[in-house]
Amino acid sequence: MPKTLRNRLHSALSILLLGPFASLGLVGCASTGAPPGWVNGEAAMDYPKEAFVTALGTGATFEAAQVAAKGELSRVFSAELRSEIELIEEETVVGSSATQGSSLLVDTRISTDVELQGAEVPLHWRDPKSGEVWALAVLERRKECLRIRSEGKDLLTRLDAFDLESQTATNPLLSVRAAANGVRIGKQLDGLQARSRVLGSQCLTPRSLSTGVIRSRLDSGLRQLSFVVTTEDVDALTGKSNGPLPQLRERIAGNLTKLGFQVGPASGADVIPVDARLRLRRVDRGTEWVEYRYEGSAEIGSPVAGDPAVIAAESEGAESHPERSTARLRARRKGELDLARRLDELLKAFLFDEPAG
Repeated sequence: MPKTLRNRLHSALSILLLGPFASLGLVGCASTGAPPGWVNGEAAMDYPKEAFVTALGTGATFEAAQVAAKGELSRVFSAELRSEIELIEEETVVGSSATQGSSLLVDTRISTDVELQGAEVPLHWRDPKSGEVWALAVLERRKECLRIRSEGKDLLTRLDAFDLESQTATNPLLSVRAAANGVRIGKQLDGLQARSRVLGSQCLTPRSLSTGVIRSRLDSGLRQLSFVVTTEDVDALTGKSNGPLPQLRERIAGNLTKLGFQVGPASGADVIPVDARLRLRRVDRGTEWVEYRYEGSAEIGSPVAGDPAVIAAESEGAESHPERSTARLRARRKGELDLARRLDELLKAFLFDEPAG
């Protein structure tokens, strides 16, 4: 047989043999023909329900079907997680008289929108009529349980440390901070516990403290503190007081109340002093407009004699106006607002940001 004819026959035979496999590769290894049972909701043989959480997704392409299947798996998991979290919160409620409206007690949320890092999409099927691709996403319960256990181990260690600090700190404000952080960690553990229940396993090491107990301790700590706020308009040249600043006091007191703290002397409470000062100074710019510069400072002290201030805030800026009295009034109002806002930001950071080490 001539060599040229032999080469042509070889090429034709290769196309006949490899053609079907090549077409399968173009759809991402998706099988065709009759739909497998898992497309109709049956359990896939290699991924039984007792060992895997599964979900279906469809798309015009292999990649789109994968994304849809993983998204559906997360959505279903999140829906069950939300239900379990509600049950856990009902089971662990302690101290139903907890301060209402307190940011320290209500700002901590559990996210129920989870991204399942261990999710895989091992099965695909393309409908030969419509061309639509079906995909099955799976999450192995045992591996997910091990991930939860690993996350929970570190959280439990931190929770114990915060609980100890909340009961041993000499400064009651530090005790409240430790309890607030304990609530935050407790809520994260609640989320992990809910994930375990969705998986049908006990993945976490048993806890010595429920989030409800920690919340109750935090509420008790809040009731044992009382902030006393004093404010002064200080002369920038002489340093003498021009009198109190009632609006500044109300702003600071209002922010403290939103966090759940008492403001004003209270019998038997640990008193924490808050001292705020505002200095106004006229600045000559050589124009018809009058400018006043404000410089504010505020400190949250400690009920323990001799202890340094827990928080120190500063603010500065300027306001101007053709009328001298209006320029001074605007500078005072802006200075009061700015100083109260800055003090509130620092206090929230102190309470909610986990301390280093």
